This record gives sequence, C-alpha cells and structure tokens, in this order.
Amino acid sequence: MDTLRGYTEREEVCIESFVPYATSALLPKMKVVALVSGGKDSCYAMMECVRYGHELVCLAHLHPPAELSADAAEIDSFMFQSVGHNVVALMAESMELPLVTGAITGTALKTDIDYHVTTAGDEVEDLFRLLEDVTCQFPEVSGVCTGAIFSSYQRNREMIDSDMEAILVKVASIGLLPHKHLGKTIAELQPQLMTLVRTLQSPLSSLLTWRRPNDASVSCAPPSRSDACHTVLHSDDYVAPVAFLAIDKCHLEDKAPPNPSQLASRLPPSAPPSPPASTRTTQVHKPAVVLARSSPDARVFAPKFGQFRDQLCLAGVMSSKAGDEVLSLEDEMADVVAQIKATLAGEGLTLGDICFLHLYVQDMATFTQINDEYVRYLGQNLPPSRSCVEVAALANVPARVLVDCFALRGSGAQKLLPLRVRRDVLHVKSISAWAPCCIGPYSQANVLHRALILLAGQIALLPQTMELVGVDHAAQTAQCFRNACRVLEALQSNLRHVCSGVIYTTGATNDPLARERLLADCYRKLATNAELPDEFEHVEDSDESDDDVDKSEERVKFVKQTPLLVIQLSRLPRNALVEVELQALTHMALKYLAPRSSTCSSQAGNLRFERQHAIIPRALCQIMVTASVISQEQQSKRLVAKIVAKGIWKCVLESLVKALLPWDRVLHVRIFYVATAFASELELAMACRDAVAVGKSQRLPAMTFVPVDGIQSDAQIALQVTAQDLDKLETELWLHKQI
Repeated sequence: MDTLRGYTEREEVCIESFVPYATSALLPKMKVVALVSGGKDSCYAMMECVRYGHELVCLAHLHPPAELSADAAEIDSFMFQSVGHNVVALMAESMELPLVTGAITGTALKTDIDYHVTTAGDEVEDLFRLLEDVTCQFPEVSGVCTGAIFSSYQRNREMIDSDMEAILVKVASIGLLPHKHLGKTIAELQPQLMTLVRTLQSPLSSLLTWRRPNDASVSCAPPSRSDACHTVLHSDDYVAPVAFLAIDKCHLEDKAPPNPSQLASRLPPSAPPSPPASTRTTQVHKPAVVLARSSPDARVFAPKFGQFRDQLCLAGVMSSKAGDEVLSLEDEMADVVAQIKATLAGEGLTLGDICFLHLYVQDMATFTQINDEYVRYLGQNLPPSRSCVEVAALANVPARVLVDCFALRGSGAQKLLPLRVRRDVLHVKSISAWAPCCIGPYSQANVLHRALILLAGQIALLPQTMELVGVDHAAQTAQCFRNACRVLEALQSNLRHVCSGVIYTTGATNDPLARERLLADCYRKLATNAELPDEFEHVEDSDESDDDVDKSEERVKFVKQTPLLVIQLSRLPRNALVEVELQALTHMALKYLAPRSSTCSSQAGNLRFERQHAIIPRALCQIMVTASVISQEQQSKRLVAKIVAKGIWKCVLESLVKALLPWDRVLHVRIFYVATAFASELELAMACRDAVAVGKSQRLPAMTFVPVDGIQSDAQIALQVTAQDLDKLETELWLHKQI
C-alpha cells in the first residue's frame, strides 16, 4: 500500500473508512482497490501491494471527459495523470480484474493540503465518487492502493531492478526534449538523466517533478504494447518544451511464464522477529512521598502554563479526581481534557491549536481505553503530534494519566482560513514503504512558522507491514531513526537538522552502560543521517541542497552536540525497546539562522552537572541538563533537593545568556527524576521554586514532573527546557526572503 503524501483531508476520510488505525500487532492482509493511471507509480504500487500479501480486487481509474479528442485529453490536472489513460482498460484486461471508471469533471478549486469540506466542482470530489462506486460494487474492499508515493532516485532504481518497463509519455522540464526522450524507457533514460543532473546541477527530484513528466507502464503485469502513437506539442518553449505521446492504438501480447526463482529473489526479506512481549514485572517505586495527596502537591508551586505571545505550554495536567476509587479511566481522561480545554479557552486558544502532546500513562495495558476517549476530542482535523509512554511510578500519585502539551494560538482555526503560514501538519494514515502510518489519532509532524518541526514519537515499525522489527536495542534504534528521517525528508529536513531529542528505552535499570551505548548510537545516527542517502548531496548552489549546510564540518559539529536525553521507563507502545522523539529545523532555518550547539560539564561538591544546548540567538534555546552523584558511596542515598536545584538551574541560566534570551521566553521545563533519589516530588518542586526566585524577580516556569526508572550518565535528575520566540524565527526567515 502506498501513501498519499500531501493528500487532502477528504481523501483521508475516504481512506480511513477502509483502513482504521493500525493498532494491532500485525497489519491485517486486506482486499484492496488499486487506483491506476497507466503510469509506472501506480503499477509499481500494485506490485508492492501484492508482495506484502494484500489481494487486488479491482482497479479504479479517473479519465478525461470522453468528448475530448486524443490531442486535448491531457488536462494537466493537479492530482491525476491523464496521459496514457487509454491503456488502462487493457491493463485491467491483462490482469483479469474488473475496472471501475469515472470522468474527471472538476478542477483544482481548493489547493490547500487540508480538504475537509465538500467543494462542488473540485476534482477531489471526482475521486470521492469513484471510491463510493467501488465500495458499492465491491463491499469487501478494505483498502486503497495508490501510486502517489514518495519520489526518490532510489525508488526509480528499484523499478528498474524489478524489470519493470515504463516509457516516458510526457516531458515538461528543463533538459527533457520531446524528440529525444519521449518513448524511451526509464532504464534507457537513467544514464542520460544522471548526466543532466551533473550538467544542470539540479537534483533529480527537481528534474523529474518540475511540472511532472509522466510515464506509462508497458510491461508490468502482462503488458499492453503501443501499435501507433504521435507527439502532441503543448508548448514549444526553448528551455523546457512541453509535449506528450498520444497513444492511438495498442494491443496485448502474451509474456513468457516467469521463473519462480526470479520472482522469489524479488520478494522483500523477511522482517526480523519482533521481540517477545514483555514478561518482566513492572517495577513500582515507592519513595516516601510522590505527589502525596494528603499535603499540597508539586503543582501548587508552579503555574499551570507558560506563555509568550501566542505560544502556550500547558504543564503536568492530571485529573483533579485522581485516586477516587469509583472514577473510571474514561472519566479520568475526560477530566484531563476538560481541564486542558478550560485553560486554553481562558487564554483564547482551542483544542485545535495544540501542536504537540505528551501522554504519560500509568499502565500501557489501559492505552486503548485512554485513546478511545482522547480521539473524541483531539483525533480529528489537524491533530497534534504525540508521544506516548508508560510511567509506572504514577501509581503512587495515584494517577493513571499525565499530560503536557504545546499550543499555538490561532494555528487551528487559522489553518482553515490562512492569513499566513504558522503551522503545517503532516498527517498520513495510509500504508507505504515511506514511513509508518499513524497508529493513533495523531500526526507524524507539526511544522511551526516554517522553521521548527515537532516530530511524533517513533518506534521501530516496518512501514510496509507496520510490524515491530528488531530483536535488540541497536536494531530498533536504527529503524526508529530511519522512520524519523523519512518524515523529516518530506518536510525539507533530515536528521542532521535535529536540534533536540528524547530517547525513551526499556531494560534493566541497573545497567547505566546500556544507556550510554544507546546515547552514542543515537548521535551516530544523526551524524550519518541513519545511513540514508541525501538526494541533494552532489548538488552545488541549490537552495534545497545540503551540500553547503549539512556536509560542512560546522553543521556536522552542530548535530554531534545537539541536546539528546536517554530516559529509561517501564514500558513503551507495542512493547518496543526504543522510542525516539525529535525536534528539528527545516532546511531554510538551518541554512539562514546559524544555529549553534555545545556541551559542557561542571562539578559542585559531590555532584556532576552536564549541560547541552542548541541555540539560535534571540529566537530559540533547547536545553538538556543532568545531575548525577560522583561518589559511588553516595549514590544509594537520597539527594538534597536544594543543592541539586541550585546547580541545575545555574546551568539553565548560563544557556539562556548564551542564547541572548530573556527569562520570559522560557515556556516549559520537563523534569525527569529517579523517584527513589529524592525524599519527595514536593520537596523537589519547592527547591526549584527557591532556586529560581533567589535574588531575582522572574516567575517560575510551567513544570512537568515525570518520575522515571533511569537517566543517561546514571543521573538522578534531568531537565528539558524549552525557550523560544517563534515570531522571531519567522521574522529572521522573512528578512532572508525565505518566506
């Protein structure tokens, strides 16, 4: 199955009615309809669909209006390929599958990525009606196979390697000539295209998608063969002529039976076995007091939210009724959402303005119930990105749900009537080889002000099957970063642009070396872009090229010192061993805003402090600070919260000074702490209040306290600090004429 990258919201509704959120451990094999245009992408998508065990029930095709002549049938649709449409019927005949067709009657009236309201006369409505016809005729269909897959040089090579024969039937790009390139196969064109890349210094993706040249599959699953065709010239432009082949007559030819051994060699390798479901007993920490209900809790000393202009971070939301034995899990989650909604409303925001949400659950076994309640409020249009993990120590609160979130005023409603770009949402629920589809009511990523990307938590799912792969931490880490990289690439970014990250892991709590190995491995994945090729690495002087950004030693140095934090917890979704949550800069932000990163360490008495930060002066400061005991003899003793808080907040202030950011830009502080290391969370909160207030007038930032099983460097506490001015980021990009 393939993803409709950049597809519309109405399409999403249609597809979701076939394919619900993939919450099962294994993706079910589906009966699917294949959307076909006659081109190579839709044919290759069908091959991939069958390779992964799905059954093709029928084909569906949208064609130009029947009254148009062959020379006028290329309507240059925003969404649908029409060149070569007259070979589709033969394709269905050769596959011995029924064909459902419809005419393209609409045009591109609504061109936003979000399509959630019916727009009469829009071409998306033609697709909706076509799929309605499919479901009426073939009610057993449960999925849609589409060729709108992520374009890449690697994928084109895979098409060639799979012996798929496709010819170019339209040219509309610089360097592609009607008399020279029309009618040639991809295999024949490959060396010429690569020569054009070097000659024109243009990435292959730009060469192949600038006004999108089209293709027709002539040998995939028995083929059609053109008997007669002629060239139609649309525009005799000197630089980039536009022309296509009109196929006048074609017929089917028998193919020699395939060699079974050759077919077997093309099958995808079997996925590594998934790790067995966790059988370890969840460790429940019982410190003297953890948010004791009999006394004021830690939230009394910190504001409910941190705010600067239109940005708002809501911290540590738990049900006010938590601990009530008669309170159902659904009611507890509903109360949490009600609190969030009320707080946002008081500041002129709505639930639709939430861009990212952290969901901490006391028991992952209850996730389905929590998620069912969550989706009622937050799983609809423009959903926030999300990270979800288990925090077993919440059992001592007692609370079953803990939430914090980031919201941007007006970004939800404004996206429907956009005045300017503030927030973009990548929300793909269809299955492909690109990246995992969303397995819950959240989006893959939210992009703020075209500068900052908030990426949803990634676990080691194989995109094609949505199976958890990798038997150990190293294998799962590699898959997590590959998935993250694919999403970032779709947003004009990659792993070398990461400015902050939290890596959640499970395992033995008494193995700090394992956490250090994981941290080192994560830095390697960032520096090497998870061993994935960079499409722009050989291109010079291109606005989209990484050559003058990521490949320079300075930019590699940036990502090698970007703040990362490894946190050990009791359990992750699907019993995964690793979950990766990243924030990254876009290409434009990295290139023009000169971000810097650094790491340093200091010592105060028996404590060692390690600080990392990534900064864009006057605009962004992402900080990670850890504190650990130096002496082995002291590690088993509870720490004095006041001493720890004084040292750790000193590190935070030093980073803010380097970023030239005032205190009011600090929106949120997430405090991960090993519960057994402190007398109580209440004591820790009071110590933080005192450390911030000493000799200063600044307010205490919004804080979320998260009790965990372990932290990198065998630390007892870690702070993740977010300080930013998104309007400043946007202004700087505007000054560089990038908006």
